[in-house]
Amino acid sequence: MLPNRIKLSKNSTDKFRYLKISTGLTPNILARIAIMLALKDGSSIFNSSPDADGQELNKSVLFGDHEHVYEAMIKQFINDTSETRPISHVISSLIEIGAHKMGHIKDLNALCEL
Repeated sequence: MLPNRIKLSKNSTDKFRYLKISTGLTPNILARIAIMLALKDGSSIFNSSPDADGQELNKSVLFGDHEHVYEAMIKQFINDTSETRPISHVISSLIEIGAHKMGHIKDLNALCEL
């Protein structure tokens, strides 16, 4: 089961604030994209330890109507990687990794090319 609240890192929060200005997309949508980028890439999160000093999103805002789809994908990732940390840490780490992959984005067109 997904946690009710996910705390983003300061880095992810700052990145999403910048991207909101340049793309018009809200942090929750950007976080969804970040999760998908990290899952698509199959990135390892073993070395990822994001701080919890950023924005906090509740699960209904973060995942929207697709909560069950995200839950299934994240649980599959946890199973595939034998991850033992709490699911909230896994989600924060996936967002952190995905946000890093979005670092070069300057506008909505560049985001769509991902």
